[in-house]
Amino acid sequence: MSEKLQSIFSEIEQELGRAVVKFPTWPTRLVDAGNVVSEEAGELAKACLQVTYEPHKETLEGARMEAIQTAAMAIRFLLSIEEYDCTPGPQHEQDI
Repeated sequence: MSEKLQSIFSEIEQELGRAVVKFPTWPTRLVDAGNVVSEEAGELAKACLQVTYEPHKETLEGARMEAIQTAAMAIRFLLSIEEYDCTPGPQHEQDI
């Protein structure tokens, strides 16, 4: 494994540790856990757009950090893959 890849994995591991300290619990429902990952991916997408089209609002380093955070949340998602409640939530009919 290259030094660069080892460095990236190390940063993801550090971010994972910070996230677990800050938010020690994790969603039990699959859909909620997936939404945490999606929210981070959305922040990455926003950072990429801002670096490209509004560079005064974001930096490449900021986008990189969002990518690290997204990877850390994806790992948290995977760590619980066998534990998730995958039952559908309650639903209701809508009149339009």
